[in-house]
Amino acid sequence: MNPEQSIYLNTENNISKTGYRALFTLLELIKKPCTREELIEKYSRDTILNSDVSKDTVTITINTLKKVGCIISRPTRKTNNKYILKSHPFNISLSESNILALHSLRESIITLNDLRLLIHLNNLYAKFAHLTPNIKTKDLLLFKHPLNKVSLKILNELVIYSQIDSYTNITYISPKNGEENLDFKPEYLTFENAKLYIWGYCKKHEKITFLRVDRIKRVNLVAFGSPSDFINAQDKKTKIIYKLKGYSATMYDKNEDEKILEQNQNLEYSLTIEASVSNDFNFYQRILSYGTDCVIISPEKAKKEFLSILKNIKEGYLYE
Repeated sequence: MNPEQSIYLNTENNISKTGYRALFTLLELIKKPCTREELIEKYSRDTILNSDVSKDTVTITINTLKKVGCIISRPTRKTNNKYILKSHPFNISLSESNILALHSLRESIITLNDLRLLIHLNNLYAKFAHLTPNIKTKDLLLFKHPLNKVSLKILNELVIYSQIDSYTNITYISPKNGEENLDFKPEYLTFENAKLYIWGYCKKHEKITFLRVDRIKRVNLVAFGSPSDFINAQDKKTKIIYKLKGYSATMYDKNEDEKILEQNQNLEYSLTIEASVSNDFNFYQRILSYGTDCVIISPEKAKKEFLSILKNIKEGYLYE
């Protein structure tokens, strides 16, 4: 190319200064209210707008923003002669159906048992909250999640203390016993029925149990004693034998703590299963899901405990 024919490409030639100035002004007013003089001073420091510094330019730009839907108050003594942006048509808004979809997404993530991801998602949803159409959907984003009422300080302490080979004393609000101090060896966190639980060995109950984290009032002290009981408790799982029939037997999905003792399609209860139970609550929840397709065979203690659970359920319905 002949040097005399070459063209100097100035990027400013491709920019509409009127449009750029309008966006520039809008962004400044979003940050905070400004006087006419403050806007002129900001123009003068911008490489593209440094020549557009007149008072009339500010007036024209403000009127342009108003025509596209911005509501900007006139500068008065009450506002210290500042332009105040009341609203603009460029806000992101979320409909109720959008909020419900976001809530469903968060509920599905609970099944991944990814605590860090859930915390990040809650922080993101908190930023979305001001974009919601009403109080109901705002509350759905802010409070309807399994970490609601969970102290992040306590949660962080439990994670740290789970890595220490010792007992931790915690204050726990029990539904049955009220406030009590428990010597507890935290092990790991899981979500159960959309609630966060900490698993570990409890000295009082002399077995592995799990506690709702939102019921832990405080962690009192740590690092006392060696919790060899925890290792022993893992070896002392209760053996419970139960039978299944019908649809439950057909769709039975064996977990790692169970084994099939007998399988005979000619019998009414075609499956006989032995479960190694370390947590009674989880086991009985599984048994309840089978309904009338299940019967516990042994030991007698398990049969009596399950019968007591059924009676309590019945009494609850009668009370209602």
